[in-house]
Amino acid sequence: MGVLTGKADVVANMPPYNSKAENWIQWHNDLKSNFGKKIANGIWLKAWRLRGNKDINTSELRTYMKKQGVTIDASGWDKFTDATTEGLSSIFQMSRTTSFIITGTVVGLAIYIVYKVLKNPDSAKNVVMMATPQGRALSLAGGLKK
Repeated sequence: MGVLTGKADVVANMPPYNSKAENWIQWHNDLKSNFGKKIANGIWLKAWRLRGNKDINTSELRTYMKKQGVTIDASGWDKFTDATTEGLSSIFQMSRTTSFIITGTVVGLAIYIVYKVLKNPDSAKNVVMMATPQGRALSLAGGLKK
């Protein structure tokens, strides 16, 4: 009977709504050690659907749960950042934070260029020209003649 009480305590220690992703990961580890991976995944997923929230649906949590065989719903942006940060992290062996910063910078620059092109196509030509060594050389030499 004491073992059952211990297992019931583990289930009862479900993280509250406003807890951090680390708490959900720790709780899953506790469930696994008491019930095994398959049952732990089922209990965890049911609890997540009741109490989980988008603010704690972090890349770290999604990656951990994916390794456990559970897929957590993510927004399109979350899926994009997960894919690019995992790709950059594995290719260049950098931290996920660094690859997230690089991805954000590249996406931000792309959005800036598209904005400039839509706002003023003539000035956008100058922005694009300055992105290449040949464009900078032409700009210094007086630019393109119309």
